Formats: sequence, structure tokens, C-alpha cells
Amino acid sequence: MSHIPLPERMRPTTLDEVVGQSHLLGSRGALTRLTAGGRLPSLVMWGPPGTGKTTLARILAEATGHGFREFSGASGSAAELKKFLADSREMPLFRQVPPVVFLDEIHRFNRSQQDILLPFLERGEAILIGATTENPAFYLNPALRSRCQLIALKALEPGQIRQVLKRAWAKERGAEPEPAEVFEWLSRWAGGDLRSALSGLETWMEMPDPDLESLQGALGGRMMFDRADGHYDLASAFQKSLRGSDADAALYYLSRMIRGGEDPRFIARRLMVCAAEDVGNADPQAFILCEAASRAVEQIGWPEARIPLAQAVIFVANAPKSNATVIAVDAALAADDAPIPESIRDAHTATARKAGRGVGYHYSHEDYDREQAFLPEKLRGTAFYEPKRPQERSWRDRQEPAAEALSALWNIWAEAHPEGGELPIEAWSTQLSCSREALARALSKLASGRFTLGRRLEARPL
Repeated sequence: MSHIPLPERMRPTTLDEVVGQSHLLGSRGALTRLTAGGRLPSLVMWGPPGTGKTTLARILAEATGHGFREFSGASGSAAELKKFLADSREMPLFRQVPPVVFLDEIHRFNRSQQDILLPFLERGEAILIGATTENPAFYLNPALRSRCQLIALKALEPGQIRQVLKRAWAKERGAEPEPAEVFEWLSRWAGGDLRSALSGLETWMEMPDPDLESLQGALGGRMMFDRADGHYDLASAFQKSLRGSDADAALYYLSRMIRGGEDPRFIARRLMVCAAEDVGNADPQAFILCEAASRAVEQIGWPEARIPLAQAVIFVANAPKSNATVIAVDAALAADDAPIPESIRDAHTATARKAGRGVGYHYSHEDYDREQAFLPEKLRGTAFYEPKRPQERSWRDRQEPAAEALSALWNIWAEAHPEGGELPIEAWSTQLSCSREALARALSKLASGRFTLGRRLEARPL
């Protein structure tokens, strides 16, 4: 029995043997085009585990005639890498053909360590092929990214994984019938990770009197999550499902994060952001519940923390949505600076009052309806906050429409529509700066004796 693991024994040696990644390896694929002239540029390949990053790096180096040296950002050292790069400059072989430096888990090198590579890439003394499960935009220096082609790999489909499992079985146990149900289960359990699927098959082949149930118990549940794209992709899918009012999808992505070992405090923070950004004042209770769920998570931890989190998820998903708050604050942040009106500047000292500060200010509690100008003169009339949902517009219920202005609008409309009709509520509400509800209350008094108001606010003659 070989001591070399099955995934390593099954590693392809040519591009023709590689399964999947057709967007890179097809006739018009990115890697096919990049290497068509026999030249290999520096690359950073990123994608989920078990998608062939190391395999492709080895094959590309050999196919283009470059030496290959492998380093690991997890177990190697930057000093070791720097020494190899410096020494290779003096090797006659590498003077003609620069070596391919394969740096696995390149994101583990910090930015200063990544800078070691820059002069060697700049002078053409080495070709870098980096591999990472992390999004390069988050973890790689801009200077390093600009010198490399970014190649995104995709998780393998179950059918592609089954193809390799059958190939491995034919090589290892060709005389025995294929365990089709094992192939089917492994291809889905692996979640696109071919290495895991092959390791699972090797576990099956080494078990005495194996059966699928025993294999499932030995391998356990697959954690389809990592701190890289899995982290950000799941968080993105989670928040977009909440925003789209799909409670089932949001609960599913919540479960994925829980099973993947996500920090519950991160989930709670995402919930609070969504409650403020996507629900806002359409239902302020959403943020209060999410904040309470966040405190509950801190106090009770897993596994019970899943319950308040799920409660908050269901509430936020079903709450009415409005992004008026985030639009308002961003609009205010984009506004120009302008002098604060003298009437509302600090006037608690005699010196300030002597300078004219506070002159013209009216204490609002003495007359709530008296209008004042609080915005700088340059910005007078600017509206940063524009309510979007009835729940938000109902705040204006406190402000009744000006009686004379409404009466004038009503008289003009009533004379033009003696037979009744639909009232221009939205236009009047905007013109009079009041809510539909406040407008309806005032109109019911004006219409009394001539019209009845229906639920759609249609006026009909008596």
C-alpha cells in the first residue's frame, strides 16, 4: 500500500487531465490565452480549497520550461524565500529562464513580507504563482497585485468530482465494482473540494467491510465555510436575503455560518447593520431586537445563541424595508460646509452674546409650530431625508396641513370635480409638508356635507 495520499497520487500531470475550470482551460480560456506564446506571466490563483491551484501551477511551470520551487505562507518563512531569490540570481540556469516561485497561501505573508517579491518580479528574475483562498483585493499589496494576473478558480461540480472518483477507483480497484452510492454522496459532501472527496474515497477503501453509513460517520459533516470568500460571500448572501425579505434564504445562510464556525458576534453585527440600513425607520423595532439579540449572544453563547439570532433574522426579513436613512446621512455627508447661522450658535457667554450669537433664536418649547431656519443659508430648502414608506411618512402626523392652503387647494379641486374623483393626495401631501394620514383627517372635515371619502380617498357626490 502506498504511503502517498490518494489526492497526491491522482494529481494531474498535464492540462488535459485537469477536470473542471473550463473558463480557464478551454480554447478561449484565460490560462490558455496567457500561455499561448509559451510565456508564463506572474499569476495569483484564488478560489476555494481543492480546486487545483497547486496542480495548475506545477503543470504551467513544466509546460513553459521553468524550474519550480514551492514555498508555503503558512509553514515557510520570508527569510527562506528571500534567500532563494537572491541565490537564484547567481545560478547559470536561472539567468536564462527565471524560476517559478509557487507561494501557497500567499495571504499568510504580511504586506512587508510580500514586498520582498517586488524587485525580483520587476527585474524579471522570478515568476510568481501565488495561491490563496482569500480575495486578493483584501490581502495582497496593490503593488504586488498590479504585477500579477489574477486568476479565479471555481469549486468543482458534483459531476466533475464523480468523474475523478471513477478515475481513481479504476486505477486503485479496477477489478472491483464501483460503489456508485459512495461516489454520489462524496461528490456532494465535498462541496466542490476535490481533495476532500479523494481523501474520503481513500478512507472508504481502507475501512474493513465498509458501508455508506460508516463512511458518513467517519467523515462527519462538511464545513462549507472558510474565512476567505466563504466568509464574505455568506455574509453578502445573508444580508441580501434579509434585504429582499426572504426569511427562508436568510435562515439558510445563517445556518451555513453557524455550521462553519462563524463568530456569532459577527452575525449579530451584520443583523444590526441590516436593520439600520435596509429597514431603518420603516420599523425601528427591528434594530432594537437585533441589538437585544447581540447582547443575548454575548451572554449565552452557542448553541442557544442560534435562537435569538434566528428570531431577529425572521423579524428583519419580514419587516418593511426602507433605505431612506442611509441615503439621508450620505447626502448630508456629501453636502458642502457652510457657516452655522448666528441665531443657533453657542451663546452661553456674555462675549458670545455681545458678538451677536443667539440673536433671533426662538425656544422651540414655547411654540412648537413656529418656524425657524436651522440649516446654513447656503443649504436652505435642502432635504436630505426623504421618507419612502408610509411607516416613515406617518411621523409627519404631528404636523397638520396649513388650513388656509389646504382649503384653497380643496375648493379649486371641488369646483373642477363636482362629480367627485380620486384626490391628488401625494401631491398635496408633498406641497403641504404633511403625511397622508394628517391630510386625510383634515379633508374629512372639508368634504363634510358635499362628499364622502372612500378608503382610496375618492370623493363622491352625496
